Amino acid sequence: MTSTPWMKGIDVPVADAMPLVSQHDDRPSAKELIAEHQEKIDKIKAGLMEAKDDEAAALFDYPNKHDDLWLLRFYLSHKKTKPAIAAAKSALKFRQKYKLDELGDIRDIPPQAVKEGHVREYWKERCQDDAIVCCLPDKQLGPVMFLAFARFDPKAADLLSEECWDFAFIYTSEWVYQWCDYITRTTGLFTRSVRFIDMKGITLSKLMDRKSSKRDGKIMGLMEDCYPQLLQTLFLIDPPTVMHLIWGFFRPIST
Repeated sequence: MTSTPWMKGIDVPVADAMPLVSQHDDRPSAKELIAEHQEKIDKIKAGLMEAKDDEAAALFDYPNKHDDLWLLRFYLSHKKTKPAIAAAKSALKFRQKYKLDELGDIRDIPPQAVKEGHVREYWKERCQDDAIVCCLPDKQLGPVMFLAFARFDPKAADLLSEECWDFAFIYTSEWVYQWCDYITRTTGLFTRSVRFIDMKGITLSKLMDRKSSKRDGKIMGLMEDCYPQLLQTLFLIDPPTVMHLIWGFFRPIST
């Protein structure tokens, strides 16, 4: 069994796949995915265990924290073992730098419900409390995120430190990851998240906020390798006619 805090009390690392929830549920069996890619997973595992990078090798804790399911996500994102190994190394160092393994089980505290610290400050200033809402409508399905871009405060980048900005992104991704991992392991179905982005009210003149977009892109670039295979589908609601021009500004926060 994995030693991650959100799996406390669960004895089976990955359950046999339960029946699909509905006719629209097309999640594959996690065990079957692992079996299908076992050879590649083993190569990634060996690459991490034998890494000349002593820091990454020391942080890799197989199978307690980092088992075949953890490795599978990196392979599915990169399709080749070498970039998957590099990404996994980056993720291990990233988690160490931000002490993510010390956060514990945060599933019961979605980002908008955090009461203090950087996450609360970010939600208050940039999101005006409800521009981003994370929830779990069904514990047998993945987490859902709702974003209303028109409610983002374009002045937030002048008020918030980069440290605050970055940690809010990291906490949100960690919350989504913990739920995706837990649901995958307990249902046996490979689970990712869904996002709904409400574009109503977005105009070129209102939200062409380069400073915020630059910050979004920077932290998402740092996290790119750290949270693989978290997003399944992204839905855009009421996209404006100038969507092709606006999308470049909002893509970093959406993926």
